[in-house]
Amino acid sequence: MDFFKKLKEVLVKPSKFFLEIEKEKTIKPSFIYISVLTVFYSVMSIILLLLFKDYLANLFLNMFNLPTEQPFSLSKQLIFIIVGIPASILFSFVLAAILYVWLMIFGSDKDYKTAYKLLVYSETPSLLFGWIPIVNWFSWIYSLVLLIKGTHKIYKFSKLKSSLIYIIPLGIFLILLLILFIMFSLILISLGNQMPQTF
Repeated sequence: MDFFKKLKEVLVKPSKFFLEIEKEKTIKPSFIYISVLTVFYSVMSIILLLLFKDYLANLFLNMFNLPTEQPFSLSKQLIFIIVGIPASILFSFVLAAILYVWLMIFGSDKDYKTAYKLLVYSETPSLLFGWIPIVNWFSWIYSLVLLIKGTHKIYKFSKLKSSLIYIIPLGIFLILLLILFIMFSLILISLGNQMPQTF
């Protein structure tokens, strides 16, 4: 199956795609797949950054009441994104290992390769549309839906079990993340208020 046909099937016919996923005997096709999408995501992020760097910088600084004259280092942002490409691809193996262990806890009898393929293909919406503001929220949600659907089809868990094993820990994580964000925001706002304002 070529790249674009696979991309379409994952997005449009995920149930059919995940049922046939074991036809891929190695992780090579899925590794190539996530590599291409990660490069695409990174390139589009760079373009977005180049077009809206000043707006994004001022938005962040104004949000936390920080002086707007602080420089926005485009070069550092570009280096971060470029270095992040191979790092993200390699990190997918770590995430797949975590997913593999997590699914084993709930009774999985599949190998690591299956978990890796499930992770890679469920990330399709996030990598394809995640660079677009606002749209990225919906792409992350759809990635979660694909992860749940893939788990149900590949591991033969019930739909309820396939949903809860992700939604419950995700809910706990988001609550903790919200608490940390509020604390971080209060600290930044406090620091911003203490800085001398220039007119």
